[in-house]
Amino acid sequence: MTQREVPTATADATWTVGEKYGFGTVCDHDDVDPSRVWYTLTEGAVTEVRFPRIDVMNVRELDFLITDGEEYAVRTFRERRDLPDTVERSAEAVGEDALLFRQTAQPTDDHDWTLTVDHATHPGEDALLLDVDFEGEGYDLHVVVDPALSAHADHDVARTRGDALLAAHDRPADADPVFLYENGDPIDVGMALSSADGFDWTTADVREGDVETALLETGSTDARHAKARGNVVLAGTLSSHDTTLALGFAEDSDDEAALVAADAALDDAFEDVRAAYADSWAAYLDEVAVPDSVVGDDDLLAQYKTAVMVMKAADSKQFPGAGIASPSVPWGDAVDANDPIDYGYNYVWPRDLYQAYTAFDAMGDVQSAIDATEYVYAYQQDDDGFFPQNTFLDGRTRWGGEQMDEIAFPQVMAQQLKARHGYGLDEAGYGYENVRRSSDYVVATGPHTQQERWEEEPGYSPSTTAAEIAGLVCAADLALDAGESADAIAYLGVADHWVDRLEDWHATTTGTEKHANTPYYVRITDEGNPDDGELRTHNNGGGTLDERNIMDGGFLELVRLGVLPADDETVRNTVTEYDGDIMVETPHGPAWYRYTGDGYGEKRVQPGAPWMPDETGKGRLWPFFTGERGEYELLLDDPTFDPESLLETLGAFANDGRMLPEQVWDEAGENDFDWAFGSGTSSATPLSWTNAQFVRLAWSIDAGEPVETPAVVRERYGGSAPADGPDLDVTIDREGDSARVTGHTDGDNLVVKTQTETVHVSGGDVDVTAAAEADARVTVVAASGSPPAVETTIAYERV
Repeated sequence: MTQREVPTATADATWTVGEKYGFGTVCDHDDVDPSRVWYTLTEGAVTEVRFPRIDVMNVRELDFLITDGEEYAVRTFRERRDLPDTVERSAEAVGEDALLFRQTAQPTDDHDWTLTVDHATHPGEDALLLDVDFEGEGYDLHVVVDPALSAHADHDVARTRGDALLAAHDRPADADPVFLYENGDPIDVGMALSSADGFDWTTADVREGDVETALLETGSTDARHAKARGNVVLAGTLSSHDTTLALGFAEDSDDEAALVAADAALDDAFEDVRAAYADSWAAYLDEVAVPDSVVGDDDLLAQYKTAVMVMKAADSKQFPGAGIASPSVPWGDAVDANDPIDYGYNYVWPRDLYQAYTAFDAMGDVQSAIDATEYVYAYQQDDDGFFPQNTFLDGRTRWGGEQMDEIAFPQVMAQQLKARHGYGLDEAGYGYENVRRSSDYVVATGPHTQQERWEEEPGYSPSTTAAEIAGLVCAADLALDAGESADAIAYLGVADHWVDRLEDWHATTTGTEKHANTPYYVRITDEGNPDDGELRTHNNGGGTLDERNIMDGGFLELVRLGVLPADDETVRNTVTEYDGDIMVETPHGPAWYRYTGDGYGEKRVQPGAPWMPDETGKGRLWPFFTGERGEYELLLDDPTFDPESLLETLGAFANDGRMLPEQVWDEAGENDFDWAFGSGTSSATPLSWTNAQFVRLAWSIDAGEPVETPAVVRERYGGSAPADGPDLDVTIDREGDSARVTGHTDGDNLVVKTQTETVHVSGGDVDVTAAAEADARVTVVAASGSPPAVETTIAYERV
């Protein structure tokens, strides 16, 4: 055996495929010192192991290599789905009361071996255990680990030390780290892999180096490196084919401390660790209610429990309530892992967190719902009431786009906690000032949004406007509780006005040759004129279309959030056009695209190839629309689809690990990447939103109506437009940094609101001045009834 010089090199590296078949961590979120390790699985490999927080990936992949000493060498990880392959792999859930999974691999040619691997994170050590069972005579079994410490593949130092494989992040002094602790220090990680029975041979190398290449291509162990620097890999030949591996982690790039953690984890028998891990999840499930809609159906019950656990596992622990959108990098096999940038869905979107909140609320995990609401106000809201598009766990802005639904939803969350669970502003860690700031932002800026819920387009969006209206009505209810009647009047007045203008802004009366069932709601309009035929170029390579020909399901939020009745004529028209345009009948049941012409999905030019921002793709079917549709159908006297069947369809979109995806493949027939019609793609899997939707639909079926709907919104609009308010005849004059309002109202109250000041006076003849920055909106609202209540009728004017 030859030991060679220390290799130092950079090689191109990507993350791995987005479809995960397993996701796990210890359920110890309430512990003072919880486990800090999360892991995901794809077929044949452990991927993206996370430490010390859920958002920091450290292992590109860990898999196994089987050799026979005669140049037979085959890996369990399938690097690319479009290349020939001789291994059959599986990754499936084991039981239903814990996030436990088993991977298996066996050859499809004339070789004869079977590999089985079980996994568990250790409750007391920063380590992941892998229990390995290999059956096959005449073969060597090697473990290969490809680190990407601190979410960066190119600045690691790897070395062998006795019977261990170690790596440490070696961040250059001039590098700008992405992931930081709250105090601003960079997160630098050390890692170690240890085997209970040791290794016969070990090596470090750079990716695509001479030793790694020889090992992977022919199984050769004639040479080795004791150390490597750059984009590194580590490999070892297992001394036993029935053993346990421990992957340990430590902070401050301390690989020796990581080895201590790994060895300490191996001191405990795998079965004991696995049992403790399983008990942590069983204890959580014991506290979570189960809806009747899944009782009696083993598959639905198992899927329900998994969806519940996935959402809980996605919580960061260190920042209670900070649930990430998905523990994955969508189409990660086309995403560069060398540059220290922010990757994938490992961040907190207020919108996705709202979806998880609604599920936690429905299933009775009130504390998780509280944590999510406390988190958004404490870490994501700025002094102006703005919530950025998404944030790092510590609240630092990652993408700062203005998405008005995300700014409105926290007020819905806060009001629902008060109305349903008695958790009001006096008990909460947030106060009325938090509610006021964001509601004032909505009043001053909405209903127009710079990005709608698909984060791509500016304009007037039905789904965004629905959230804004619901947020303002919920804020008004909280304002009344806080004794802030002026704010309540203003918020209700704006919400009423926007309800009155819904069709003006969002529903076309002219239609097109393709869509003649008018009026119907469109995805988004540029200037709030749905009849002008404005051409919209999709911001993801999806092409350019007349806005009237772009359908999406966002209009259903108007119903689900209590703004419109399910049998509203325009809603029913839109359902017909929506189904005819972007619904697909899959082998499992109906599914829908995000919108007409969506380009966010696998490539068109090579069907099935990973989506890339600079390539033309085709968005596939999104399973959670099936759940949204089920909630709508519950409200109809003549439903098109049975909601219980739609729940079964949604569950059937999960893979063998019960992981529910962001997207599923949308067509029958062969493709280069073996995507199956109605099964997940390399999009984000598992997606917290999809899991939340499954849980929420299950509970909505029990309730006979959508459990998300805020009663205060439904009661105000009652299936019809707002009642006419009092007479209001005023003039608004801008005078420098102020606005003067003169005139008359026969209402009992008049409120002038700007982003600077709110003035509340009695009705009758009025002459009032309020501070207002140049070009700022001035809202004038009159209300009947004194004192005002949520049922108060409103009159409205605005400049």
